[in-house]
Amino acid sequence: MFDRKPSSSQLTFTNEIGAGSKVLGNLEGNGNIRVLGHFAGDITEASESKATLVIDKDGVLTGDLHYTNLIVAGTIEGTITVDEKIEVYPSALIRGDIHYKSIDIHPNARVNGLLTCAVLDQSAHQPSDVIAFDLTKKIAS
Repeated sequence: MFDRKPSSSQLTFTNEIGAGSKVLGNLEGNGNIRVLGHFAGDITEASESKATLVIDKDGVLTGDLHYTNLIVAGTIEGTITVDEKIEVYPSALIRGDIHYKSIDIHPNARVNGLLTCAVLDQSAHQPSDVIAFDLTKKIAS
């Protein structure tokens, strides 16, 4: 399935899009899902689910996705929103913006898009201490 075994290799899947299959439409997933074929549409996770979406090495997703965790070894063309962690493996190709909390991009993975860290966005909205420096002109005597 992967060039390297992912840390979550012990996942059991509630749904799989099989190799050689092409699915058109949108999907709301409840549990771990693996895409081995081609999925054209948006994939979102049910609100009560805290699961992982896996785009296998030969898997292709053309559309936007929003899931708790994501493992990418295949191809994604679309906007990605991950509430927790995304792992991008060497065989991966991503064309689209990624919004994430934690990201792990392995060497040789190809990512073309804007990366936005949710943790940094949250801290940017919190007040911080500001140190004011007064500039004074030194006069020669």
